[in-house]
Amino acid sequence: MECVCTRIPYAKWRLSAFQQLLATSHQAVSRGISTSRQCDKLNETTLETKTVNSNPNSVLPSQRLPQSPLLTRPRSGTEKNRKRRPTSQEEADLLKNPWALMLASPTRMCSVTGARLPSALLGTWGLVRQPNTDELYMMPVGLLQDSLQSNKVQNLSSSPEPIIPGQSQSPTMGIQSGEENSLDASPIPISPDRQTGRQLVLRITELLPLIRSISVPLSKRGGKRPAIMRLLPFRWKHPQGPVTAHEEKRIIWSENTPEIMLRGMRDIVVKNLGAVLEKYKRVGTSNGVWRAVDLTEYSEAALKRALGNLERFDRMECGGVLLLGPKTPQSSDSLDSVALTQTGSKVPVFDLTVLLSESDIKNLCGSHGQFQHTALFFRPEDQLGIDAMISLWKIKRLLDSIDLTEHGRLHIIG
Repeated sequence: MECVCTRIPYAKWRLSAFQQLLATSHQAVSRGISTSRQCDKLNETTLETKTVNSNPNSVLPSQRLPQSPLLTRPRSGTEKNRKRRPTSQEEADLLKNPWALMLASPTRMCSVTGARLPSALLGTWGLVRQPNTDELYMMPVGLLQDSLQSNKVQNLSSSPEPIIPGQSQSPTMGIQSGEENSLDASPIPISPDRQTGRQLVLRITELLPLIRSISVPLSKRGGKRPAIMRLLPFRWKHPQGPVTAHEEKRIIWSENTPEIMLRGMRDIVVKNLGAVLEKYKRVGTSNGVWRAVDLTEYSEAALKRALGNLERFDRMECGGVLLLGPKTPQSSDSLDSVALTQTGSKVPVFDLTVLLSESDIKNLCGSHGQFQHTALFFRPEDQLGIDAMISLWKIKRLLDSIDLTEHGRLHIIG
């Protein structure tokens, strides 16, 4: 392709070149090259006339080509579009929201399933031993921490299996933790991690079906090494880790670990609920910690009607319903959550007759007058209430797909 006229502007020549390339007409266009100025002006006028009159509705060839996003969608300015900063009131509400605090906890990996979950949903496990023996038991020390520190945890009975904390007939146990000086018993002979200096703990999802499924294979005591060694991370093991070869042969996983875990979780729930009940003794006050919910029957429809009669108050969606009354023969439904007509959101339902033992409920009812109602709407107001709500949610999640029979044994549904 050659230039039509050497003295016309480059933009004009480029437009004519695009017309030749993209033209739909098959008519031959002949142009000559001239050196005279008069011819140049004539050719320039002819090109402009042909360009305008050829197809008035056609789009310019330069506009048919792909356009750069920098030209078609230019940015409004140099500043980035940032999210709106929360107000001080919104930040204060989030600090009182137990669900937001659980989800905002640091993410950690479960040592059994490998799932990464908020640390509030994972239990802390460590090694516990008898003071007079070398046997080390892997137990949920996060649930037994208060009992271990106060020397109220009961040790192993004469049998090689540990008993549920809270029973009698045994001395105290020691634990490898930062509070070793507060225990009368000696800690286990394992030093912290030499590289990090942190406490040796595992994080396991707090689900009783999961703990029950691994308790039988991990409690086997055959071979050179116990089966529990498959659960321990490599950084613990001999020779690189702080656990010696002598200690590795004496690590035990008890078969009744699910019962120990359930008993420890119930103790935490009773302790946290008791602290809130002791601080907020009145029902129906303006702070909204306790609201009475009188149920005529144990059903979802009756619960929705009773909750619909409550007046709306601040942060109502952060609360939950505590069912206190015994189930009637006609009420066999298991309620998991209920929708609030005031806010349109769902709140969890905690059936304390299932989550707690009969003795725990009797102690709470005898010590606190708030438990005289058939049901209570509980909304946390401070850190005590948040801890109680989180513990209630954790024990509800712990007993997911679990049926507690009247004999006290655990059975998985399905």
